[in-house]
Amino acid sequence: MKLSHSYSSIKLYENCPYRYFRQRVLKDVVDEGGEASKHGERIHAYLEHRLKSNNLLPQEIAHYESLCQSVERLAEGGDLHIEHEMVLTENLTPTGWWEADAWLRSKLDILVLNGSLANVMDWKTGKRNLDQFQMQLFAAQVFQHFPDVQTVRTSLVWLKTMEMDTETYYRAQTNDLWADVMKRIQRIYKSLEHDNWPMKPSGLCRFCPARHDCVSARV
Repeated sequence: MKLSHSYSSIKLYENCPYRYFRQRVLKDVVDEGGEASKHGERIHAYLEHRLKSNNLLPQEIAHYESLCQSVERLAEGGDLHIEHEMVLTENLTPTGWWEADAWLRSKLDILVLNGSLANVMDWKTGKRNLDQFQMQLFAAQVFQHFPDVQTVRTSLVWLKTMEMDTETYYRAQTNDLWADVMKRIQRIYKSLEHDNWPMKPSGLCRFCPARHDCVSARV
């Protein structure tokens, strides 16, 4: 079976292999998302339209105007990309989002290219919960797609509190970044090889689309 990957799918497996199995392998359940995820999608869309087309922000998020202006200032003299898609094959060469050889997909809310420096931002509408792996994965993807980039500054922007977590990565770290990504993906392939998808109960279970029959499911 051919699997493709993304930050969200890798985290899905790490949070609960059984849920990953149901959603990504059997595909017999669908995560339709709750109100929080739908709210997040709306905020992302508003910010995208503001930065792409200079649309006015709705009154409920008008206070993000200063954030949009700061992104525009950051992009002065560089190239600003909104909702930028990056896709790699299994050999880590760039390809298209819907191509048959698409193996690892990432979508960057904000990508600013300025010579050898790239700035990446990801909007977060939930509670602050730093996950450095996402920042590492985005940096690794940028290094593969943009050979001239030597430094990637990745930021998670927590919109509720306007806090920001930022890390800086250098091209010399590329091998280490990919080693971590591959280690995580290999765990998924090992589960697939041995047909072993253990349940991992946590506070996330109440959001799981397979929660109603999880007790009787195989482990």
